[in-house]
Amino acid sequence: MPSTRAGSISPVEPSIFDPVQEEVQDDYHTEPTTAPHSGSGDEHEYYDLKPPPPSVTHSNMEHLSMRFFSVDHLNIILRDYQLSARFHRFLTQYKPYILPAFDSYVDTQKAVAAIEYANSLADSLPSLTGDTPRPAAIMHESFQERSKMVVQELVDDALPAYITHRLVTVVTDSLVKEITGNNAPIMRELIPSLAEVYCITDPSIPDNPIVYASEGFYDISGYQKDFVIGRNCRFLQGPKTSSSSVHRLIEAIRAGQEVTETMLNYRRDGIPFMNLLMIAPLYDNKGNVRYYLGAQIDVTHLIEGGKGLESFERLLANDRTEERYRGRSSRRPTQVLGELGAMMNKDELDAVNTRQRSESRESTSAAGSARNVTPARPARRVLGMDDSLERTLWPHPSLGPSGRLPGVYQNYLLVRPYPSLRITFTSPALRIPGLLQTKLMDRLGGPQDVRDGVLDSLAHGTAVTAKISWLSTPTTINTSHRTSIEGKPRWIHCTPMLGSDEKVGVWMIVMVEQETVTGSLRRPSEVINTFPSPPANVIGGRESLDIPLRGGEGARSPRFKAETGKLYAEYLRREGKSPPRDGGAGGTPSRGSSMREARPFQEF
Repeated sequence: MPSTRAGSISPVEPSIFDPVQEEVQDDYHTEPTTAPHSGSGDEHEYYDLKPPPPSVTHSNMEHLSMRFFSVDHLNIILRDYQLSARFHRFLTQYKPYILPAFDSYVDTQKAVAAIEYANSLADSLPSLTGDTPRPAAIMHESFQERSKMVVQELVDDALPAYITHRLVTVVTDSLVKEITGNNAPIMRELIPSLAEVYCITDPSIPDNPIVYASEGFYDISGYQKDFVIGRNCRFLQGPKTSSSSVHRLIEAIRAGQEVTETMLNYRRDGIPFMNLLMIAPLYDNKGNVRYYLGAQIDVTHLIEGGKGLESFERLLANDRTEERYRGRSSRRPTQVLGELGAMMNKDELDAVNTRQRSESRESTSAAGSARNVTPARPARRVLGMDDSLERTLWPHPSLGPSGRLPGVYQNYLLVRPYPSLRITFTSPALRIPGLLQTKLMDRLGGPQDVRDGVLDSLAHGTAVTAKISWLSTPTTINTSHRTSIEGKPRWIHCTPMLGSDEKVGVWMIVMVEQETVTGSLRRPSEVINTFPSPPANVIGGRESLDIPLRGGEGARSPRFKAETGKLYAEYLRREGKSPPRDGGAGGTPSRGSSMREARPFQEF
């Protein structure tokens, strides 16, 4: 038979370079380079360099998710004064019913820290007999069971809510900067697809299936339209998805309430990702839930390495230390004592500081002799910066549950597709008299070319971000001929959602009023009548007018002005208004292959 070369599964013909068997001599025999060994084991292990597994794997995010919502993460928060105080303020504002359990668990952790401090001191004492030092204190099993019973409610409910709240804070800051054109490239990598992943479900259909979804939803999930439309969102759940989070989603939807969760979901290829999910019910004028609006943000990169949360970064650092030293690392007594002090309340700290106050009085009399000694510089203090942003993340409860979303999503509109462009649903902060069922274009002011560009994008189903001038009252026939209509400066971020026929069914329009966290609209005394220059890369600024739209032409190009001029003139004639003086002849807009045909949103 023909010979077979090593590593090959098919026979090969003999080569002229193959040695002739008869010519092989014992004199040319060489010794092996490996040490002789006995046994019939596999020699492969002798050449195994044993590289560590990659730091980022599919199972790694599942592991990070478990650590993210763990008791150890909660303990990291409690043993830092600033983090614990922030956590306590959150519970006071949003979940006051958990405060008794929180206070009880903090007391148990003080006892644990005291035991750790005692054992740490015992370990540091020199041994008189040479034996291994024994622990000075041991926790009783009944105490451990009591601590576990108290902490379970905090881990299942309070900790996920607090983590979600902190992530909403981080995402809101980045999203506002993204919409206003001031976001840093690194933040786009950490938080991709900002304000672009949406879906709408219909609870009147059995199993509350998805009826509209944005392109970003397909991108983040990996599923195609044929699979998504008509199915419940549970197909994103997987083996490590938190059952507590799923239960809260079910209960909120059943009660017609808003809900925000951070949960582990899975893409079509099985890769897990951390999903910041926000769901709000959409009520009609009769008080019935007609739809549910879902907004999703992939926060996976914020979780990896603890980039988005300081407490989780510390936990991962502790995990690396434990893994490196295989549990042999020991903390200094002063470090443990500092953690114990961080958990003490004011009365406990006053009791501990009694000696310090007496020593300070004695040191005052001896200050003259110690003037040549430089005291240690205290650490930087941070004051009055913790709760300023948290107060505006949620709309006020008095506005009702319909459409309530946190952060930058406090101000949004759901608008029917072109040519209707009627405002059908709004967030609570925008629920002002006379806004619903009005035309979106009647509320947009600013330069005429900006309005033309927005209308052209909405007609062609193209996502668009623009700086406009928001009008408190709709435009009238007398003002429609102006080249610039001034109102309140706003940014709008428009994303189309598509139905089963791949036509635009509804527009999700997020509105930002300034480069800070969005909230309720400004009071009339704060109305700005000027239209300042917007930042670059936002439609409405002179720097961006020559930049093409997504899939379109530059707003300054003659062809763009001619087409959009006709489109806007046609829109004004349809609404019974006078076209602009420099507007072109009316006519239907050309619908090329790149234009997405619009379909009407269902009548309510």
